[in-house]
Amino acid sequence: MFKLIGAFLLLYLCYAVATGRIHAKAGIRMREVQREDSPGYFWSVVAIYAALSAALFTVF
Repeated sequence: MFKLIGAFLLLYLCYAVATGRIHAKAGIRMREVQREDSPGYFWSVVAIYAALSAALFTVF
């Protein structure tokens, strides 16, 4: 079950890197982050999601 969620998250990461847009939690809402507007925040979210995907594959 968790490996399947990790696989979908990894697919979403590939899609986000290809399009340059990703959704991230910001306060009580979700926020769309675009790579050209704030590249530091975009890559931080990508790194966090990648770590979560790796944890879903290995830990759980």
